[in-house]
Amino acid sequence: MIPTPKPRRFIAVLLMALAAFYIVTQPEKAAAAVTSATHGAVKVADALMTFANALG
Repeated sequence: MIPTPKPRRFIAVLLMALAAFYIVTQPEKAAAAVTSATHGAVKVADALMTFANALG
């Protein structure tokens, strides 16, 4: 009997492989995507802090 991989693990490994491929083939675009995601996360955190401060 051939062992079948767990779907969640397979998807995680597939996404990691695609990310590694993207980083190797297009490093400038990958860096821009990470920078953009980081800026977005900072904006969300800032908005949450503003909301929390407005509560009192």
